[in-house]
Amino acid sequence: MTLRKSILLLVSLSMIAALVACSSSSTHVTPVTPISVTLSTTPTALFVGDTTPITATVANDSANAGVTWSCAPAGTCGSFSSATSASGTAVTYTAPSSVPTSTVVITATSVTDTTKSASTPAITINAASGITVTVSTAPPSTLVPGATATITATVSGDPNSAGVNWSCAPASTCGSFSASTGTYPTFSTTYTAPGTPGVVTITATSVTDNAASASVTVTITSAAAGTLTPSSNYVFSLSGFDTNDNPYFVAGVFTLSSDGATISGGEQDFTDYEDEALSDAITGGTISAPDAAGNVTITLNTGDGNIGPGGDGTETLVATLVSSSKAVIAEYDTWATSSGTLDLQDPTAAAATPSAGYAFFVAGVDWNGYPLAIGGVINVDGGTTNPVGISGTGSIFDANDQGDLFPGEGFVANENSVSSPDALGRVEFALTPDDSTETFLPIDLVGYIVDATHIRLVETADDNASITGGTALGQGANTGKFSSIAGNSYVAGLAGYNPNGAFQGAGLLTAGSSSFTGTVNYNDLSGTAPQAPDSVTEGTTYTVDPTGRVSIPGMTDGNNDGVDFNLQLYLDGNGKALTITMDNNDVLAGLAYQQTVPSGGFTVASFNGTYAMGATGANQPMGNEYELDAVGPVTSAGMGDFTGFVDLNWIFNSGPTADLVMPGAFNTTATNGVFAGYITGLDVTTSTNQDVFSYYLIDSTKGVAIETDTNQLTLGYFLLQK
Repeated sequence: MTLRKSILLLVSLSMIAALVACSSSSTHVTPVTPISVTLSTTPTALFVGDTTPITATVANDSANAGVTWSCAPAGTCGSFSSATSASGTAVTYTAPSSVPTSTVVITATSVTDTTKSASTPAITINAASGITVTVSTAPPSTLVPGATATITATVSGDPNSAGVNWSCAPASTCGSFSASTGTYPTFSTTYTAPGTPGVVTITATSVTDNAASASVTVTITSAAAGTLTPSSNYVFSLSGFDTNDNPYFVAGVFTLSSDGATISGGEQDFTDYEDEALSDAITGGTISAPDAAGNVTITLNTGDGNIGPGGDGTETLVATLVSSSKAVIAEYDTWATSSGTLDLQDPTAAAATPSAGYAFFVAGVDWNGYPLAIGGVINVDGGTTNPVGISGTGSIFDANDQGDLFPGEGFVANENSVSSPDALGRVEFALTPDDSTETFLPIDLVGYIVDATHIRLVETADDNASITGGTALGQGANTGKFSSIAGNSYVAGLAGYNPNGAFQGAGLLTAGSSSFTGTVNYNDLSGTAPQAPDSVTEGTTYTVDPTGRVSIPGMTDGNNDGVDFNLQLYLDGNGKALTITMDNNDVLAGLAYQQTVPSGGFTVASFNGTYAMGATGANQPMGNEYELDAVGPVTSAGMGDFTGFVDLNWIFNSGPTADLVMPGAFNTTATNGVFAGYITGLDVTTSTNQDVFSYYLIDSTKGVAIETDTNQLTLGYFLLQK
C-alpha cells in the first residue's frame, strides 16, 4: 500500500467514526420526572365531629387522574366528603364521632401511580368540647329578595371565648352577611337575602369547634320584592271599629305613582255609626319599602278632620302582599282597627258601567245599632229608555235585622238606579226595596270597581240610615242561568253577632241532590272547652233560584243543642259565593269558596309555601269594642306546621304591634281538608297561649281558620303568595 492510499484510508475511518458518534447522540432519551403529591396544611388537633377542608395537589401526572383519600387508624379515623378528588380540589374531612385509640393520619394517594402519596402530620382528636351555639335572635321566617335582617347567636362553654362564623346554603345563591360583631358570648350579623326566591339555611358555627353550630331556615318569598305595581290604581276596602267604639266601613281607590312609593291621589267613601257618610278625596300618601317580614305600610291623606289620630285626616294601613296586584290589609294606627283587601284595579273594567247580575252582601248595623246583614242579587238589566238600571226582574234580596227576617224581597224598577263610573271607577247603586212593610227604605250603595267581577261596597247616606259595607261579585254570562249545584262543596268564613255578642263561624258544606251535609265550627266565647268540628245535616230540601240564590233551611249541628241555622248563598258562577244567615239565632255574613279536592284528598303537604294571612277577632264575648286585626306572612314546608310574623292592631289596649312571632301546626287532618291544630302568638292577652284552631282548606292556595277555644275569637284567611 502506498503512502497516499494509507492517508486516504485513515481519513475515511475518521469520518466514519465521527458519523457514528453523531448518530449515537441523536437517539438519547430524556428521563421522566416522577409524580409527586403535596397536601395543604391541616390542624394538628380537632374535636370529635369537627370538619376541615383539605386539598391534594398532584404534579407531573399526564393523566390528571387526581387522588384517592384514606386515613388511619382504619375504621375509626373519620370520613371524607368524597373518596376521590381532582388535583387542587378540596374535600371535607370529618373527624370521627368518638376519640380513636391513636392520632389520625390522612393520606392522599395518586390514582395514576399508587406508589406516590402524601400524608398529614399526626392529628389529635379530642373529646367533645362542650361548646353550644344557639340562634338567640332569629330572622323572620320569610324575607323578600334583597331584604335585611339582624341575626344573633349565643355561644356557651367556649374556653377560648371565641365567636362564630356565619354561612348559608345553597352556596352562592343564599345571600350574604356583614362582619360578625359582639363580644363573648353574643355575636350578631346583618344578613342580606339573595335577589331570587327560594329556601335558605343560615348557620352560625363556633370558631373554636365547628361541630358546634345552630341553623335556621328562611324562605325568600316570591311576593315580588314586596312591591305593588307602580303607575296603577288600587281599590281598598276595610271594616272595623274606631277608637270611639263605633263600627265603620270604608272603600276607595288610590293612584300609585311611577316611583312605586308616592300616592298621587284618589277618593274614598266612609261611613261610621257616629258620623254621617263621608266622601273624601285622597290628596296624597306614601307606601313604604317592605320590612324584614315583607309587609308594607300605606299612608293615605284625606284632610278630613273626622278621620285619623287626633283628626289629622290620615289612615295608616299595613299590607301583606299576595302578589304585586293583591294584598290583605289592616288599619294600623291608634284611631281605628279593621281588616280588608287591596286589589289592583282593571282600568278597562273601571271605565265600564256595571251590567248583568251581581251577587252581593253588605253587613253592619241598622240605625239603632242592631246587627244587620243584607244579601242578594242585583240584575243591572236596563230599562226601556235607559239601559243603566234595574227592571226588577232577576233581582232579589234577603235581610236579617237582629233576627227579624225578610226573605225573598225585591227591588222596585228604576231605570236610573246605577250610575256611570267616575274617572276612578266609583259607581252608585240606588236600590228601592219592594217592601210592603216599609221596613227597608231606599238603600244607596257606593261601589269601587276592581275588575269585571269584583266591586267593593260601602253604604252611603240614605233613608235606611244603616251602617254597612261589603262586596259584589259579577255573574256575567251566568246571570239568570243557575240550576243544580249537587256535588259542589263550599268552604265559608262568617262573622257577626248572636245574643252573646261577637260571633264567628266557618265550615265545609256539600250539596247533595236535595240536602246539604258538612262540618262547621262556631264560636262566641260562651263555650266551656275547645270545640271539635261538628257534623251538620239539613232536614229540609234546599232550593236554587235561576238568580243564583241558594236557600239552605233547617241545618242542625251535631251538638244537639237545639240550635238550627238557615243559610243563603248567592253564587257568582265562578267558584265563589256570598252568604248570610237567615234565622233568629244570629246575624252572620261572609264569603264562601267552592272547594277543589286534589287527587287522593288533602294531606298536610297540601298546605305548603308562604301564605299571606289576614285575621280579625275579639277577645271578649260582648261586642267588637275589643276587636283585633292582624296581617302577616306565614310559611309552611308541607310538614303540618308553619311559622310567621304578624303585625297586629288592638287599639283598645296594646295598639299597633309589629312582628309578633306566630307559629302554628295541624295536629290531625282528613282528606276532606278539615284540619285540627293550633296557633300561638295571636292571643292579645298572652303571646304564649297555644290557641286551638280548626282549618278548612279550599285548595292548596287558600284556606280558612277559626279559633275554637274560649280565649278569644279569631277568624283568619290564608292566601298563597305568588
